[in-house]
Amino acid sequence: MNNNKKTGIVYLWLLTSCFLVFIMVFIGGLTRLTDSGLSMVEWNLISGILPPLNENNWIILFEKYKQFPEFKIINPNINLDEFKFIFWMEYIHRVWGRIIFLFFLIPLIFFIRKKYIQKKLQKHFFIILILIMLQGLFGWYMVQSGLVEKPDVSHYRLSVHLTIAFIIYGYLLLLTFYFYDIKKNKKKIIIKNKNFSFFIFLCSCLILLTVFSGGMVAGLDAGLVYNTFPLMGEKFFPTDFFDLDPNFINFFENPVSVQFDHRILGISTALLTFYIWFYSRKKNLQNKIKKKVSILLTVVLIQISLGIATLLSYVATPIAITHQLGALIVFSISLWIIKDLPFVSK
Repeated sequence: MNNNKKTGIVYLWLLTSCFLVFIMVFIGGLTRLTDSGLSMVEWNLISGILPPLNENNWIILFEKYKQFPEFKIINPNINLDEFKFIFWMEYIHRVWGRIIFLFFLIPLIFFIRKKYIQKKLQKHFFIILILIMLQGLFGWYMVQSGLVEKPDVSHYRLSVHLTIAFIIYGYLLLLTFYFYDIKKNKKKIIIKNKNFSFFIFLCSCLILLTVFSGGMVAGLDAGLVYNTFPLMGEKFFPTDFFDLDPNFINFFENPVSVQFDHRILGISTALLTFYIWFYSRKKNLQNKIKKKVSILLTVVLIQISLGIATLLSYVATPIAITHQLGALIVFSISLWIIKDLPFVSK
């Protein structure tokens, strides 16, 4: 088999891996929005693959669930059929994670043995593999935080869990772009404008920080405290921003402050993207780069609109999950531009 065919196979494998992670973010968002994440109170790496096979198995699992705070405090009246729904949501989430791991691991072993992947690139694939394994372990670490006195997962752990998913996806996507360019034998566009390179890299970092902030909002149910825009209540700066003591803790644990922070980060991302768009038109950049920046600006504005709609709808599930996936699309487009930066292209 010639090298071009090998490259094409690796490209398709990476593209499919990106798709699987994209779906995982969708499933994870639904699991969170339907309050299903604490329905499985055990983590069994091997035996956990099998679902309940009969009614007796379901009853055993339901009885285990009843021993934990979520049932006692939030769902004391839940019946077996309702339990089955939230269980299936979390079960699919966990099994999908195992599918991603196996889909990445098994072909990777084959590709390395058959020299489909250059030696200089292999370290990147091993880093992704480690991140996938850590993500699975961290997912259970997150769930454990909600199986104690308070039936809510730690919003810190939730935010880290979400951000790691974005990092895995982003890493896979950059490798996908790399193999696609080789497969098509495309002449690479190298962005030589240092200021533009800095701005677009900063924009991607800001997107990732906003995603982390979004995880904090979700973990604290901060999307439900002020459902107005652009004001929070009757003011731009909420009066209860510094309700907690000491003051600095408000930025991390006060739902009002966390929602305000997320608003500011979202608006800052939009303003920076607009500046990048304006800058790209003032400077002598390739037309393809200008078009990519225009697409990025358009999608960022749509994402801002989805964020506002999520807020005004009191976090309606269809809008909220679209907003979460929108963040992944915005991040994807920023990486589509970043792939042409000199330090990424090497």
